[in-house]
Amino acid sequence: MSNWAKARLEDVAELSGGYAFKSSQYTEAGRFVLRTVNIDDEFSISMEKANFISEVEAEKFERFALREHDTLFVMVAATLGKVGYVRERDLPALLNQNMWVIRAKQGAVEPIFLHYLFRQISKIPLSWVGGSARSFLRRDDVRKLEFELPPPVEQENIAHVLKTLDDKIELNRQMNETLEAMARALFRDWFVDFGPTRRKAAGETDPVKILGGAIPSPQKAPPIAAHFPDALGEDGLPDGWEKVPVGDASDIVGGGTPNTKTEVFWDNGRHNWATPRDLSRLSAVFIQDTERKLSDAGLAKVSSGLSPVGSVLMSSRAPIGYLAIAAKPTAVNQGFIVMRPTKRFPTCFAKLWCEENMETIEANANGSTFQEISKKNFKPILVTLPCDRIMSDYVSIVGTLFDKVHANEVENQTLAQMRDLLLPKLMSGEIRLKDMEGAVC
Repeated sequence: MSNWAKARLEDVAELSGGYAFKSSQYTEAGRFVLRTVNIDDEFSISMEKANFISEVEAEKFERFALREHDTLFVMVAATLGKVGYVRERDLPALLNQNMWVIRAKQGAVEPIFLHYLFRQISKIPLSWVGGSARSFLRRDDVRKLEFELPPPVEQENIAHVLKTLDDKIELNRQMNETLEAMARALFRDWFVDFGPTRRKAAGETDPVKILGGAIPSPQKAPPIAAHFPDALGEDGLPDGWEKVPVGDASDIVGGGTPNTKTEVFWDNGRHNWATPRDLSRLSAVFIQDTERKLSDAGLAKVSSGLSPVGSVLMSSRAPIGYLAIAAKPTAVNQGFIVMRPTKRFPTCFAKLWCEENMETIEANANGSTFQEISKKNFKPILVTLPCDRIMSDYVSIVGTLFDKVHANEVENQTLAQMRDLLLPKLMSGEIRLKDMEGAVC
């Protein structure tokens, strides 16, 4: 590291804050106003819960406009120290309050390297934190942050290695969003709108068009289309379909919590034990791991035991509606309804049925302190079921999509672990790129 130079942040970057936009300024569309809630756990910008102001109004706030490769740093409250990264796709956007934008000075530092420098900050010095009502960082202290800066070429190479991993993670995430959207659209067309039957009743004869064009292989379309009824019955359902209580179609269980003070229930735990907190922090479809694990003795205290792979976990309170699919056998606490897969109510159907019917599920909840949907109130909710052949056709299509989602999530977990391992070592010079040529392609 003899050729690395010590630098202060203020020497290589500009640090500025956002504007305190008021709720009265927000509109349905226009310029994106980026808030702390729009930074997700993978440092990317999410449009979920997005706010906007009109383009006319936005012209007054151009000095708060973000640029590609800007690093965002949350400076207050529980998410203090959270870091975000601005990509071209996130623009145009304006910065809201409670964040700083850290912008590399031209020629002083590689901006992507600067972003990863902030990503490796794991602890905020207590001397930086002030404020009586809530924590915040003093800007002047952050400006004086010192670090070792490698030569420009090495900055670019370090940034390239780390960003290659992040770009692959992002590509997989985008692919999964597309796969989930395809699965959701097919579910809605087949089981909510009854599209194939309606199209057949209207005289359509092309199998691919009957199925709404949702079949990956056109060769599979004729037999699948033939399985759908030709007309709707008097009950409004495709002939031969039925509505049954979800409790009759699925194997539904709850969970429990062994005594948390009894160490033998938790020490050296090896069985996944999920809480709603695990799902609240999950950005994936499948849950691979849990924050706490049960020992064999602890698992014996949960009457429902382990639910098998493919079980759909739904938080039943505080709040209702977090969803995940168990990628490993998993036990749960009392804050869940678990739908174990059956032939009539398979995994990929159960997950999308819950999403589609969440308003109905919430409407059946009760409680004075907080809303909760009990198994007793959940089981009578009606689900529309097709014949076995169509359900099998559906699983053959959507199950494949979910398998790909799962594979992408597993790969992302591996890539993120590699990135998190390399990040501090590369940024400190402990590992030099010449020592790991070919490790990342």
